[in-house]
Amino acid sequence: MLEPPRFFFNENIITNLQGFGSPFLDIIFKAITTAGSEPVYILLASLIFWCFSKKTGLRAMYVILFSAFAAILLKNLFSMPRPPEYLHKIEENGFGFPSGHAQVSSGFWGYLGCKIRNKWIIFVGAAAVLSISLSRIYLGVHYAGDVIGGIIFGLMVALIAFKAEPEVINKLGKLNRSSKYFIVVALPLMVVAIGYIQHILLLDQLETGLVMGSIGVGYLLEEEYVKLQDAENNAERIRRAVVGIVAVGIIYLILSELLLIDQNFIFFKYPELGIASTFLAPWIFKKIEAKNQKPT
Repeated sequence: MLEPPRFFFNENIITNLQGFGSPFLDIIFKAITTAGSEPVYILLASLIFWCFSKKTGLRAMYVILFSAFAAILLKNLFSMPRPPEYLHKIEENGFGFPSGHAQVSSGFWGYLGCKIRNKWIIFVGAAAVLSISLSRIYLGVHYAGDVIGGIIFGLMVALIAFKAEPEVINKLGKLNRSSKYFIVVALPLMVVAIGYIQHILLLDQLETGLVMGSIGVGYLLEEEYVKLQDAENNAERIRRAVVGIVAVGIIYLILSELLLIDQNFIFFKYPELGIASTFLAPWIFKKIEAKNQKPT
């Protein structure tokens, strides 16, 4: 097996970046790296789901989750260490290559770029991926090679998802109700099973599977019982964004408090958040918008 290029896995790149550092830059890059986390991207995809296009938002969620899952598998496959702990400005553990933050970020923005093909989306996406990747290097938890690998793998997931989308949609459209529910539940079970077979079943992987399943079930319930139409104007989009964030935020806070009481609530926290994003929030929107409609 060929040794990875030493230049991209060199501590000197990190130390040179940190040489320009300051307490203020530490705060900025910590905020950027938090913004590049999987939950934040799920929220962004939820906003697309609520405010612009249900189908694009749902597919972006799956791209995020598959990117995160692939990153876990690849980390354990390559088993490459992170930079030494004395360089870490935040707490991280586990293997380093590829960077999960870079992979999820490039997967999300890569998919949106392929799907929407708007120059501003591409520009914002490129800026987000680069800034998040840079933050991981600056904070000393990844080598440059880790984030480069994450970007490459993330873009691969995005391209595969975009190319396979028409065929997958065509096949799913021919299935009956029961078969669709079976698939959205079986898919995350397969994700968890793969990790178990490879002896790398981690909490992160279990959480990914739970969110994946709950998002799919929530969407099918929404399509069956709510049938929310895409927002027609900016006022409607803003109202949905505010109401959706508040509703999901309240559920998140309640479940977080319950988690402090009993760690087993972790198995309810993520499924509930998935259901809240794709079913509960649209149900609330529908009720609010029905009341606001003036009789004709």
